[in-house]
Amino acid sequence: MVQAMDKLGYDVANVGERELNFGQKFLLDCFKKTKIDLVSSNLVYQDDKKPFVKPYVIRKVGNVRVAFFGLLGKDLKFRQLASERALEALDPFQSARELVPQLHKKADVVVLLSHLGLTEGQRLTLEVPGIDVMIFGHQVGLFREVTKTNGVINVRSGERGQYVPTIHLAVQDGKITGYDGEQVVLDAKVPADDTMNNEVNAFQDDLNRRFSNAAEANEAAQAAHTQAQITGDHYLGEKNCRRCHEAEYQMLEETPHAHAFDTLIKNQGETKSDCLSCHTVGFGQPGGFVSRAGTPDLVNVQCESCHGMGTRHDEMASGKLAAGPEACGQCHTPDQSANFRYDTALAKIVHWKK
Repeated sequence: MVQAMDKLGYDVANVGERELNFGQKFLLDCFKKTKIDLVSSNLVYQDDKKPFVKPYVIRKVGNVRVAFFGLLGKDLKFRQLASERALEALDPFQSARELVPQLHKKADVVVLLSHLGLTEGQRLTLEVPGIDVMIFGHQVGLFREVTKTNGVINVRSGERGQYVPTIHLAVQDGKITGYDGEQVVLDAKVPADDTMNNEVNAFQDDLNRRFSNAAEANEAAQAAHTQAQITGDHYLGEKNCRRCHEAEYQMLEETPHAHAFDTLIKNQGETKSDCLSCHTVGFGQPGGFVSRAGTPDLVNVQCESCHGMGTRHDEMASGKLAAGPEACGQCHTPDQSANFRYDTALAKIVHWKK
């Protein structure tokens, strides 16, 4: 998508929360290969409050200086990889109050790329004077015409790239003296570009190959799972443990371990092997978790995650497979849990009769 945007001639893009789904480095590397400037005026590193990307850029169009800055909502949730520095969004209203007057000293026109949504964006036009143009993002919606709200020219361009809004500004002596624009509908009247179509088709072919390979791998894993259940030791799932250990099961249900898979879903990590090994039962092992669809009874951290395969219950009962610090250490490594202490953590997951 970023490569396509570059070829289409985009100049500036704002950061939204979904752009961080694949990690900060991945995002920055994608844009390094383009002529597009990535901006955000209120997204900073949590530890030192330094900007994650450029707070703004100024582009010259003829004799007119145009400043572009970006804002995103303070309460948006960002996905963060374990190796990354934490990010936070500062208050967008305060950030705009401080920045807009500075931009007007450097530019003739100030354009906001807003990832605040409609309501907050419109409130901003009331509380922060000096913004000339606002491009709405974050929430799906369409303005059929270029509008003006509290003196701010603005557009909202719908979804899926079906519309391209245009704004034409008349600027004289550093001031906007007039404007017009339209919402261009990308329907059959707009001819397809062969070069771009070829690139899209090549991408789609590659994506289909990946899906096909993943499906074949999943089928093989599912077959191995079934074979393990027939021929050797394997995982049984917490439903089997619950038959005799109802009290312990109910106590375990109150701990975060019992909902570990939900964390992956929220962070779009439910297909990543390095995450699945600690958020499911026996991933990659005989009879262990294969997929959410194929082995739904083996999601989350369950009894067997710490105590071992249910088919080896006799060894558990005799104490040969007693759970201890080594069981926790498989997932709570220094990289994943830098401040992990076994005794402290154990007290938080007590699920046995005292």
